[in-house]
Amino acid sequence: MNARPDRDGEEQLRLLGAAWEQAARYWQDEVARRFDTGQWTPLVQQSRTYLEALRALMDLLETAERDTEF
Repeated sequence: MNARPDRDGEEQLRLLGAAWEQAARYWQDEVARRFDTGQWTPLVQQSRTYLEALRALMDLLETAERDTEF
């Protein structure tokens, strides 16, 4: 089975989220709060939106490939 970038992206986002959670245990000042609300949260939301669109495109391409096989 071929690797799918949408699934790889989900795994990378999960790993990054785990790293942020670990760092956030020790980094609890105002700069950390601003980073969380200003950078981290929007990045996660945008990444999930991108991965959902990528997943839909990959599913469509797989269907088209199956439908055009001889």
